Amino acid sequence: MRKLTILGILIIFLSCKTEKKQSEKFDAHFNENIETYFLAEILSIPHRKTNKQWEEHKLETCKKYQPIVAKALADYGELSSHQIAIETAKLSDTLGSFGYGNDVMMSILLEQPEFNLSKKPSDFKFSQTHLKGVQKYRLERIISSYLQSLYAFYQNEDIGEFYKRNVQFYNGAISEVKSNIPKGFTNAMETYYGDSREKYIALVSPMMIWPIEDNEGRGIGATVEKNNKKTVYEIMSPYVQVPVTSTEKVYDKFGFDYQPRARTLTIHEFGHSFVNSELEPYQDQIQNSSNLFTDSLKKEMESKGIQNWKVYVIESLVRLGEIRIAEIQNDKKRANYLRNYHTNQEHFIFLPQLEEKAIEFENNREKYPMWKDFIPELLKVLEKNNP
Repeated sequence: MRKLTILGILIIFLSCKTEKKQSEKFDAHFNENIETYFLAEILSIPHRKTNKQWEEHKLETCKKYQPIVAKALADYGELSSHQIAIETAKLSDTLGSFGYGNDVMMSILLEQPEFNLSKKPSDFKFSQTHLKGVQKYRLERIISSYLQSLYAFYQNEDIGEFYKRNVQFYNGAISEVKSNIPKGFTNAMETYYGDSREKYIALVSPMMIWPIEDNEGRGIGATVEKNNKKTVYEIMSPYVQVPVTSTEKVYDKFGFDYQPRARTLTIHEFGHSFVNSELEPYQDQIQNSSNLFTDSLKKEMESKGIQNWKVYVIESLVRLGEIRIAEIQNDKKRANYLRNYHTNQEHFIFLPQLEEKAIEFENNREKYPMWKDFIPELLKVLEKNNP
């Protein structure tokens, strides 16, 4: 009888562990499609016609403290005249002419089979875009052709071997991210926004070049939808300098071991998947308060790439979500850090008013079961201000 009881307890314990593991929606990886694209971007810099000086600065700076970039240059630097370098430069310049940056390529690359599976990319078509008619069709053809070229580059130059040779570094980067992400944040996000996602995946990208100052890094959000289920991704550049002394060195630091930035980037980028699309129906109401985007505020936003009021509003509401999710998790230290950082250092100056209003939403979830139901009330907060 005693043996049976112990066995029963063990089965229950293991069942609970399995259930907990299945309910965990967050994970971290790296993606060979994404890394190969950023490698091609590095090779393309000599051929760029737009933003060339900025790209040269990025590479010259980052190769000193991003070991994977240094290793890639040692292995593939002579390929700067390769056809993929020329095509990537042309694609980058073309995307800019259509009003896009390289962030648009992230979801496109993630929708395709990973190159190491040896499956050719399929033709690309926009599910959502501001482009119409001939412009839309033309850019779809350009991107589809480029995907084939990038895949051929990966296969012909055996780029997969580079990732195998450096798998210890990539796994180290993944471990650093995982160790710094708060447990249960995906449940808190879904509780707050009243919506859910299939998976939340952070993709480390040691190949993405972005100058590191004060542990700042670049995060790019991307969403992939299959069978009516959304998986959201965050592609992360390094945000900790790891000085390069030799491309043969075995590293014990990988560029992602800084908890405040890991948490901020991750929750921030995933937050965009709950905010951006929900604001689309409210463009007129957002425009009503656009006079608040004064010249002085524009100047403060230049270094963040925020060039208009619509993007400023989106970024404000995503940051509001970060703060309130920290409160839901009863992490007062994180919440206070985010309030100070976003308001005083990043100049999202309407956050105190927005947060005061957001508490009304949190106290009336029967009336507002989803965050998107409360958007008009948050936008009224901005309309009541003046420059």
